Amino acid sequence: MTFVDHYGLLRRAAIDAGFTESETAAFAELLRFSIWTNQQYNGENVAHPRVLPAGQPADLLVGRAGGLPQLPVGTPWPTDPEGYPLPFIASFDCAALPRVERLPLPPNGSLLVFLHHEEDYDVCERSDKQQYGRLLHVRAGTETTARLPADYAAHPYYKNRDFLAPEQDLFAVVHADLPSWLTAEDADLSVFQQQLARDMPHRRELCALVDRLWPAADFTAFQFGGYSWNTGGRSYRNLYDDPELEMAETKLRGHLTSADRAQEALLVEQELQRVRREWLPLVQFRTRDDVYFGRFMIRVDDLAAQRFDRAVSWTEFTE
Repeated sequence: MTFVDHYGLLRRAAIDAGFTESETAAFAELLRFSIWTNQQYNGENVAHPRVLPAGQPADLLVGRAGGLPQLPVGTPWPTDPEGYPLPFIASFDCAALPRVERLPLPPNGSLLVFLHHEEDYDVCERSDKQQYGRLLHVRAGTETTARLPADYAAHPYYKNRDFLAPEQDLFAVVHADLPSWLTAEDADLSVFQQQLARDMPHRRELCALVDRLWPAADFTAFQFGGYSWNTGGRSYRNLYDDPELEMAETKLRGHLTSADRAQEALLVEQELQRVRREWLPLVQFRTRDDVYFGRFMIRVDDLAAQRFDRAVSWTEFTE
C-alpha cells in the first residue's frame, strides 16, 4: 500500500487557506487518522454516501468479516479459559490496509480477530491475558488451513445461533478523527481544553477544512486507530468515559485526595493526554449483538513490535 502523508496534506491545505503554521501544528497534534472498513452495496462503500475527494478511494478490499479464519497449519483454534472455541470476528490483509501515521500496523500478513463479547464484558478484567478475546498475526508465507473446531457448538451461547457469522468482504477508507470539543463554545470547555484552544483561535474553521479533505462517514463496522468509541457517559463534565480515561484515573489513584474537583479534572486531563500518546485503540468493531461493541487496546510500542499478545480486550455495553 502506497504511503500518503496525510498530515502533510493538511499542512499544505491549511497554509494555502491562510492559517498560520503554528496554529496548524497545534491543531494537527489533536488530529488522528484511522482506517474505517465496511461492506459494499451496489459497488459503493455503504458508509460513504458523500463523494470522496481525489486520492481517497473507498474500494480497497482489505479483509473479510465472518466465515472461517485461515489459521496456520498446526495452530489450534483459540479458546477461552473453559476450553470453548472463541467466535471468529474478522481477518484483515495487513498489506492491503491503508498506511496512516501513528498507526504502525504490520506491513504484511493477516490479522485475525476473535472475541466472545458477552463473556469478555462480564469478566471486565483489563489485562493482557486475553481470556475471551484474541488477536493473531499470521505472517506472510505461512501455510494455513480453514477448519471448524470439533466442539464449536458446545457452548450454551450457540444453542440458538450460528457459530460462524456470514461472510462479508470489507473495504477501507481513511478517516480523520478529531475531539468533539474542538467545535464547542469556549464557555463549555474545561480549563485544560481552554489552554489548548488559545493556540487554535480558528479551530472550527480548521475542523471544516478537515471535513472537506476527508469527508466524514456515517458509520463503520471496524475502525483501526483514531479515538476510542464511547457509550455517551461523561466524567468531569467534559470527558467521555473511555478506556484511556479509566487508565488515566487509575494511574492517578491516590494522588488526587488533596485536590479540589477543578484541580483534579486538570490533572486527569493532563494524564489523559499522556495515556493517548502511549496507547491506541487498535481495532474497534460492532458485534453481532447491537448492544455491545468490541475493542482491543494496545501500546504503540507493542504494536510497532507486533506484540499482539499484549493487546487488551475492552468490550463495552451500550445500554
